[in-house]
Amino acid sequence: MRRQFMETMQLGFISLIPTIVMFVFVFWTKRMLLSFTIATLVGSVLIGGFTFPTVWLDKLQTAWAAGTCGYLVVMLSLFGILIKLLDVSGYSLEFANWMGKYANTRRKAMLITFAMGWLIFVDDYLNNMAVSTAMKNICDKHKIPRTLFGFLVNCTAAPVCVLIPVSTWAAFYSGLFEEMNVRVNGTGLGAYIAGMPFLFYPVILLLICFLIIIGVFPLLGITKKDNELAMQTGIVCSKEESLDGKELHADSANSGETQTKNNPLKFLATMITIVTITIVTKNVMVACMGAIVVVVGIIVFEKKLKLTEVFSHSFEGIASMLTVDATIALALTLVEINKTTGMTDYVITVLTPLLNGSIFAAIVFAFCGAYVFFAGGFWDGSMIFAPIVVPIAVALGVNPLLSCMALVCAATLGSTTFVAGDAVMITSGAVEIKPYYQMLGTFPYALIGYILTIIGFAITGFIVK
Repeated sequence: MRRQFMETMQLGFISLIPTIVMFVFVFWTKRMLLSFTIATLVGSVLIGGFTFPTVWLDKLQTAWAAGTCGYLVVMLSLFGILIKLLDVSGYSLEFANWMGKYANTRRKAMLITFAMGWLIFVDDYLNNMAVSTAMKNICDKHKIPRTLFGFLVNCTAAPVCVLIPVSTWAAFYSGLFEEMNVRVNGTGLGAYIAGMPFLFYPVILLLICFLIIIGVFPLLGITKKDNELAMQTGIVCSKEESLDGKELHADSANSGETQTKNNPLKFLATMITIVTITIVTKNVMVACMGAIVVVVGIIVFEKKLKLTEVFSHSFEGIASMLTVDATIALALTLVEINKTTGMTDYVITVLTPLLNGSIFAAIVFAFCGAYVFFAGGFWDGSMIFAPIVVPIAVALGVNPLLSCMALVCAATLGSTTFVAGDAVMITSGAVEIKPYYQMLGTFPYALIGYILTIIGFAITGFIVK
C-alpha cells in the first residue's frame, strides 16, 4: 500500500485543487492549521479515495522522514528556548533599553533594524531570529506595528543572504550551479558571483525597504492600516494578528524602562556566540545550542533563576513554537501530496510551449516565482527546475547563467512571501504575529518587486547573450 502512495500520478488540472483549496481557506478563514488540514485531506482523497486516512498519515510520515520537517521543528524549539530565556532573564529588555539611547526615533529604530539585517548575513534563519529578538521591543516603543517590523526583518534576511557570496544561500546555489555545469572561471561560485548583477528582486525589495524607512516610499496595505492604528492608539499588534491572541501596546514596551544601568553585554554575548558558531560550523542548530549554554551559564552565575526555573521556562519556549511546528508539518505534507499528484509536471508541461529565447529568463522568474508563492519549496524548487531550465536555455541559445539567477530571485521571492514557508514561519514566530499577517505585510511590496524583476529580466534577456 505504501509503495502505491509513493508513485507519481498524472492528474492534470485536478492536481492543482489541493493548493487552490489551501489558499482559498487561508484568505477566507485566516487560519493556517485549518487550511492546511483541509487541503491535505482533499489531496489525500484525490490520491486514495476512501482510503484517504491511510494516505494522509502516510504523507505526514513521509514529510517527517524527509528530514526537513524534523530539522525545522528542533531548530524552532531551540530558538523558542533561547528567546524565552533572554526574555525572562531580562537580558533582552536590558539590551533594548540600552539600544533605545541610540534608536531614539522611529526612523533610527527602523534603520538599526535594517542595518542589523545586513550584519547578520550568514543565514536567513539566524537573521530572522536574532534581529527580531534584538529589536522588537525597541520598535514597539516607537509604535512601529509588528506587521511593518516583520516586513523589515524578513526583507533583510534572504534578500541580504543572496547578495553576500559567503552566506548559506550562496553556498547552496554555487553547488547547484556546479552540478548543472554552469561555471565561470571553472567554479559554480564564480558563476554565482558573475551573476549577482542580475539579482533584481532582492535589490528591489531592499531598496523599497530603505525608501520606506527614510519616508520616500509610502506604506501599503495592512502595514499602512496598522501604522495608522499604532500612531493613534499605541496598539502595535491587534488580537486578531497576534500569535497568542493578546493585544500588544507600545506602552508595555515603555513600562520596561528602568533608571538602573542597563548592561547590553549579556545579550550581545549570546548573539556573538550564535553568529560565531554559525560561521565556524556552518550549522545554525549547533550555534543556537551554544547560545543557550551561554545564556544559561550567565543566568546561573548571576543567580537570576534557579536551575529548575530555567528548565520550566525552556519548556514554555518550546510550547510557544508548537503552532508554527504543526503548520510546517502540514505544509510539508501538502508538498508530498503535490509530488504524488504530479502538480509540478503538469504545470511545466502547460508552460513549456510558451518559452521564448530572449525573454526566457523573465518567463523562468515569472513562473517559478508564482510557483514558490503558491506551492513553496524555495531550494527544493530550484533543484527541481534547474535541470529543466539549464538545458532549455542552452537549446534556445541563451545564457544559462541569466536563467539560473532568475531561479535565485524566484526562491528569494518565495522565502519572503510563501505563507507556510519556513522563513515566514520563523519570522512570524519571532515577531509574534500569525503567518498570514506576516505574509500580508510583505505582499504588496513583494508584488512590486515581482513585476519590476520580470521587466528587468525581459530587458536583460535582449542584452546579455
